[in-house]
Amino acid sequence: ADGGTGARMLIRMAGRDAPRHADEIRRALQSVMPGESYVTVWPLQDEVDGQQRSWRLGATMFVGFGLLALVVAAVGLYGVIAYDVGQRMQELGIRVALGAQSSDIMRIVIGQGVRCALVGVAAGTMIALAAAHWFQPLLFHQSARDPVVYAVVGFTLLIVAIAASAVPARRAASADPNIALRAE
Repeated sequence: ADGGTGARMLIRMAGRDAPRHADEIRRALQSVMPGESYVTVWPLQDEVDGQQRSWRLGATMFVGFGLLALVVAAVGLYGVIAYDVGQRMQELGIRVALGAQSSDIMRIVIGQGVRCALVGVAAGTMIALAAAHWFQPLLFHQSARDPVVYAVVGFTLLIVAIAASAVPARRAASADPNIALRAE
């Protein structure tokens, strides 16, 4: 409640229907505060929402940019692995001609993608740990060096690397060794 003196009062109510009782609360306060010309009542959530709006926007932007970075990383890794598979098609064809199974070829190609991702995760983790003190003020009740967060991010990037490597691996595993051996 806010009157001409600028006095404020917080009233805690049980339940979620507090905004429906605002007029009833205003009338009750008006009768016990006769010196006030008018009492304004509003839910605390309305007050807090305005202050949290910029933080929510920032958090949404961080999530959006993070997802965009994940997509760019997946597309980039896919491009590198697909290019490498195209360059190594003759070698992979020789492996198939000598008796390698499709699962062996897929394991080779996906393994290469995972190794690239592991190097990227290790480098990114070191950079993030070094820069953690700059990001700490942006976090609320969360450590910038939380090992669970780093583990989840690393695991997510490895899953993305496996998915990005699977398409070129499937293409390499299903290639005809005769065509691959004749190609120059």
